[in-house]
Parts: sequence; C-alpha cells; structure tokens
Amino acid sequence: MNRKTEKNFGPTKGQLLGDSWFIKVREDYHAFYLQAPPSEIPGERRSRRKTIGHAISKNLTNWNELPVALGPGRDDDWDNLSPWTGSIIEKDGTYFMPYTGVNSDPDKIWIQKIGMATSDNLITWKKYENNPILEAKDPYYIDNEKNILGVVGAWRDPFIFKDPDSDNYYMTISARLKGKQREYNGCVAIVKSQKDLFHWKILPPILAPGFYDEMETTQVIFHAGKVYLFFSTHARNYKPDFARYSGGAFGGLHCYFSNNLFGQYKPVNGNGVVLANEDEMYDVRLILSKDNDFFGIGWLKTKEGRYIGKMSAPLKLRIDGNRIFKVD
Repeated sequence: MNRKTEKNFGPTKGQLLGDSWFIKVREDYHAFYLQAPPSEIPGERRSRRKTIGHAISKNLTNWNELPVALGPGRDDDWDNLSPWTGSIIEKDGTYFMPYTGVNSDPDKIWIQKIGMATSDNLITWKKYENNPILEAKDPYYIDNEKNILGVVGAWRDPFIFKDPDSDNYYMTISARLKGKQREYNGCVAIVKSQKDLFHWKILPPILAPGFYDEMETTQVIFHAGKVYLFFSTHARNYKPDFARYSGGAFGGLHCYFSNNLFGQYKPVNGNGVVLANEDEMYDVRLILSKDNDFFGIGWLKTKEGRYIGKMSAPLKLRIDGNRIFKVD
C-alpha cells in the first residue's frame, strides 16, 4: 500500500484538495476529500479528473495517504464526469458513503444527482448497482433551472446522519426551493430512510430562509439538547437587502439552530456567521473533541493570490447555546 505522511495536508500525489468529510473509527480519523491535478482545481465544476481521496490520522495533523476511494464512472454512467462532495456513516458493520455525481453530457452537465458507495473496510468501495439513489424532484426542488445570477439548480453535498431519538436515518442536501422565487432560493433539503440507506423519501426543506443563493456542504450536529445545522456560503450568495440588514455579506461557515430537527431554526451569533474567512478557508467540517468542544477543518483556498488546495490545521470551536466561537 502506497502511503505518504504529511503534516497539515499538502497536495496529494501532486493533487490539489477541496471539500472534505470525516469519520472516526476507534482511535483513527479517516478523511475523505475531493482532489484534482493542478490543471483542474477541485472547485471547478467541469473538472474531468476529480477523484475522492482518502487518508488516516491519529491526531488530525499528521496524515497517512491511502488509495483513492472513488473516481468517475464509465463513459455511459450517470457520474462519468466526476464525483463531488459526500459524507460517510457506519451501519451494521458496513460503511455508507453518499456522494454527488455529475454527467459529461452537455445537456446534463449541471444536473446533480446523488449516488451511494459502500465498503466493509473503508479502503475498497463499491458503487451501488442502482445508482443514482436520489434526484431533485417536484414539488419541492429545482434540478437545473438557471437563474438570472447564472447559477443552476442544486442537489449535492449529501450529509448522512442517524436521528438519536428514532431508528430513522436522514440526509441533508444542498438544494434549491421550487417556486416563484428564482434567485436566493438556496435551501437545505432533507430525505429520510427507515431501512437500508439505499431508498429514501424526499421531504420538504428544513431550512429555506430565502436570502442565500446557495447553501453548501451541510452538517447536522446534535449537541446539549439542540440541533445545529451548519452550511457554507459565499458572500456573493447574499441577497442584497439581507446583506444590508445583516451589516454586510459574510462568506464562510454559517449555522442555524433549533430545539428539534424539524423545528424552527434561528441563526447562531445573531447573524448565523461562525467563520467569515471564505478567501482563506472554505467548507469547514466539525469533529467532536474529547473535551466536548469541536475541531473545525476546512480546505485552504488562496494565499497571496495563489490557489493552495490544502487541508487546514484543526481549529477549536465551542458550541454554547446560541453562540459558536473559536477558542484557544
């Protein structure tokens, strides 16, 4: 097995890194992440050479690279252009990784769908034979309708989790709300599975504020009796009047919280902003620490105008009721 040790991820085998997601198994942290060669930055949606990389760590700082987890499908497959962001969970000894896939057909290139891959060891992954498992559908969501901002529909970044109060599994998905409003209709879709994690029921969105054009890379955290719904967005995604009301547009990590999963969500920190550093770092994911705080890890974007494409060092975050903030 070819392995390479890095401190604070650098390019992997000459690759640039993008969105990442994590799972802890016993004492090991496993990171999965989008990667692409320098000629095709991971954030570029038309990239044909994007894959899902995999590495392991004991401390979230020193990482051992493992074989590539997933790549694009075959020429005639639904995901033949590229895999995009996903997440991971273990159920009954099997690891499930829902992921976004896109097709190279010019008429389909912006249509995002969700597939599933499984593994019994986190190393070797098999795509589900009946992929894709989820597509954006009426009556709630738009798949590829372009708005006046030039942005198409969304159905990506599935985040899978188990409801601690039931036997249900859910996924949150970056989506667009169907309706008269064509811009700033970014929302967080949710789907439910009670059985095998291959079959899902599409539900109404749990958060559709009406003033973000996109809400990306969601994560749900249950903490101290509340539900925290994280997402990343760019400053350019703010509706102008909302930006004026909020004192500005802040790109980076955001969070809304509720007393229950399907309850009313309110912004943390008064305006929903946790980290307003999108030019430096994006797609920050939280990982529970031993002292009941959280580590946040994102991917480093640019430095002095140059794209970096590295995983960040972990930063410490604390969730305290309606506040979330960095701690030393």
